[in-house]
Amino acid sequence: MEKDRVLVKEVVFPVFQMKEDFKQSRLIKYMEDESIPASKRLNWLPYFTYFANSFSDINNYILPYEKPANEFEEQINSHAATDAEHNSLINKDMRNLQNDLKDFTFADCLEFLWSDNIKKSRLVAYGIADLTRMASNPLVRYCLIRVIEELGNTFFLVSHNCTAGAIESNYFGNVHLGYEPGHLHGCDPEKFESQTLTVEEAETARYVMQKCYDLFFDMIEEMYDRAQENRFNFDKIS
Repeated sequence: MEKDRVLVKEVVFPVFQMKEDFKQSRLIKYMEDESIPASKRLNWLPYFTYFANSFSDINNYILPYEKPANEFEEQINSHAATDAEHNSLINKDMRNLQNDLKDFTFADCLEFLWSDNIKKSRLVAYGIADLTRMASNPLVRYCLIRVIEELGNTFFLVSHNCTAGAIESNYFGNVHLGYEPGHLHGCDPEKFESQTLTVEEAETARYVMQKCYDLFFDMIEEMYDRAQENRFNFDKIS
C-alpha cells in the first residue's frame, strides 16, 4: 500500500460496532420483547412510511451517478436501482391496513407525514442527500451505503419476527430481509474494500458513516416514542 493511504476495508470496519450499538436502540428492544404479541410489535409502521418512500427517491435520484465513469460507479448505480423499488413493499402493507385507517383522509395523511412528530424520519432523507454530495468518490460513497445496508440488515433480522396485525409485513418481513445482504447488491465487497483512500478521503468517509448512523438511530428512537404514545392502535397515528 502506498504511504499515507488507507484501505477502504479499514475505514468501513467500525460499521460492525455500529450494528451492535444499533441493536441497543429502544425500538429494536421493543420488537424483541416477547411479552408483547408479535402482531403488536409493528404498531409504529405508519411512522416509517415517509422514510421508506423518500429512500426510493434517494436511490432513484441522489445515490446514482448520472454518468458512471468506472466500474465502481456502475456497481453503485446497479445497487441503487434495486433499493429504489422497495418502497412498494411498505405501500402494500398500508393497503393491507386500510381498514384500520379507513377514516384517514388525504389531508390527514399530508398533515401526518409532515408533522413535527416524525421530523427525524424526514431529516434522514435530507441528511443522506447531503452526505451523498460529500461522498462524490465512489469508494467513499460505498462506505456510506455500507452503513445503510448493515443497519437495514440488523433491523430486518429482528422485524421479520413481528407481524403487521394478523399478517406478515411485506416491508418488515422475510421478503425485504432477503433484499438486505448488508453490502451492495450483487457485489463482492472485496472489490471496493481492497482499494485505498487518501487520509483526507478516509476522514470524509468516517464522517459520513458516523453521521449516517446518527440519523438512523435518532429516527428509530423517535419512532419508539410515537409507538409508546399510541400503543397498539393503528387508527391513532397522529
